[in-house]
Amino acid sequence: MENQKKLSDNSLTIEKKKARKRVVIRSLLLIALLLVVNTFAWFTYISRAGVTLNGSVIDWDISFLNENGAVKDIQIDITDMKPGMIPFEYKIQIQNNSDVAANIKYDIKSVKLLGTELLQEGQEDQIEESLKTEYPFVLELITEKDDIGINEMINFKTTLNWDYQASNYYKLNNLYTYDAGVYYYTIIDDTYQVDNTVTEENFKEKVASGLYLEKDDADSFFGYACGKYEEETKSPCLQMKLDLNVTQAN
Repeated sequence: MENQKKLSDNSLTIEKKKARKRVVIRSLLLIALLLVVNTFAWFTYISRAGVTLNGSVIDWDISFLNENGAVKDIQIDITDMKPGMIPFEYKIQIQNNSDVAANIKYDIKSVKLLGTELLQEGQEDQIEESLKTEYPFVLELITEKDDIGINEMINFKTTLNWDYQASNYYKLNNLYTYDAGVYYYTIIDDTYQVDNTVTEENFKEKVASGLYLEKDDADSFFGYACGKYEEETKSPCLQMKLDLNVTQAN
């Protein structure tokens, strides 16, 4: 009987040791799991803090969130274009709600005037200057600055002004059509001189070689052309598509 009792005590001791061992192992596994979770959470935070920040257009406002997402296309339609029109302004408020500063960049994706695409491949850098200088109206893209701080708001504007001032000359492009009632000019010795040889037959050839109109005549052409185009197509005279991109500041 004593031998049996001793054997039972030994078995009980062994079981207790095994139980303590299981508790220790479980505790170690739990600690390891917590370390893995905390480490993953830390690297997830670092990863999210380093991604590109993008915004989504909501009506007239863009909020830049601390998340990765594509910017929706911005389409600007300008109608009722004519000399002396009320200045057009399309304003977007850019609010940086993230926890890092950001850089702002915009890209012109498309510009259609009278239904014709003006943006040609390889000329993305020139199109903005062209819209400011080559037409009797002036279209500008204005960003208050190129970066935006945390919890800061800035404005991005598209404006179009078409006034009567200044007697400039405008170089013709393929949007123009021949009009026998106006004077066309060429540049000779750095001065604009009337070209009386322009006819309906050679008009396109003359345009390709460099032909100009005075401001009043350019005003009349585009004012009439825009009104006619909108009446016939029910589409805006000028349409522009933009992308606004915001990236984390270095």
